[in-house]
Order: sequence, then C-alpha cells, then structure tokens
Amino acid sequence: VVVKAISRICVQQLWNITHPGYSYVLLAPLYCLLAVMFRVLQAELDSLESIAVLGIIHGFAEVIERSTVVVIDHLCHQVCRGKSVSWGSFRTPRRERLTADIVIMSMLFESSAIVSVNGLLYLYRFIYLERNDSFLDLLQSFAIHTSVPLAIEWLFNSVSLAIETRYQNMAVMAVWRKQWKRHILVAILNVLP
Repeated sequence: VVVKAISRICVQQLWNITHPGYSYVLLAPLYCLLAVMFRVLQAELDSLESIAVLGIIHGFAEVIERSTVVVIDHLCHQVCRGKSVSWGSFRTPRRERLTADIVIMSMLFESSAIVSVNGLLYLYRFIYLERNDSFLDLLQSFAIHTSVPLAIEWLFNSVSLAIETRYQNMAVMAVWRKQWKRHILVAILNVLP
C-alpha cells in the first residue's frame, strides 16, 4: 500500500512528461507485479479455506486502500504545498482521472493475476510433477481454486466500485466506457511477460 501511494504521488507530479490520460501506464508494471506476487503466495496454499480467508483479507484491504486514496491525496497535497487547503480544492481533473484509471487497472490486474498464476501452477503440476492425478482431476482442482478467489475479488470489487462511484463521486464507469480498449491493451501487455 505504501509503495502504491508513493508511486501514485510521484506520477501525479510528472505533468510535463506524460499526458494526464496516459500517466497510469507508468504505474501499470508496478500494479501488475504486486498483483502477481500476491497471487503466487496465495496459490501456494493447499487449503481452499486458507485461500478464501487470505482472499477476503486482501479484498478488505483493497477496499480500504481504494477508499482512502482521497484522504492520502489530501494529506500529501498539504505536506507538499505546506499549506492547509479545503477538502475539495485538491481534487483536480488530473487526479480524478488518474484515480479512476488506477481503480480500473487494479481490477483488471487482480483478476488476470488469479487466472494466470493458477493456470501456470496447474500446467506445471500436469507437465513436470509425476502425480497420480488425471487431467480431469487437475482441471477440476484448477476450476475450484480459481473460481473461489475470482468470486471473492468480484464481491470486493463491486463494493469498492459502489463506494467510489456513489460516495466519492469518481467517474470510474465513464472512464471505462471511453478507454476500455486502452486499459485492456495495457493489461495484456503487462500480464504477458
């Protein structure tokens, strides 16, 4: 969470290097790497209950992190500028757009990390480990161990999206409608390696 907050603040200061609509691309590798690292740790657990508990804890932390973005931006703005500002004056269109892009990017990377990490793990088990498991048993285990974290991620993404659009008045859905092709392309380019 700290690395994400620091990198988001640094990217906001790069107004003369990147266009505000593309600045999230600089954060994409970091968000992808963090999502894959967490899902690798989660996939190594053998117990489905442990995977579910860890997914719930992670989902709750993601909701809290996404909900506190506004507070973090406000505090960092006060520290960087050295003066007290009202709650609405620091929410510039650039920050609003970057926050919406980060929310979309985080949702895409978490889901794609679940599928890709579990897929690689079960492919490794099928090809390299000599086990008595049949292909159908591994496929069934893959489906269960992938669908549980995906369902948990979907639940917490729905809650987070409702908080961000309804209570924090972020234009996440408007940005997605206009920029969905670009977000999918960035996600594919970061997940492939």
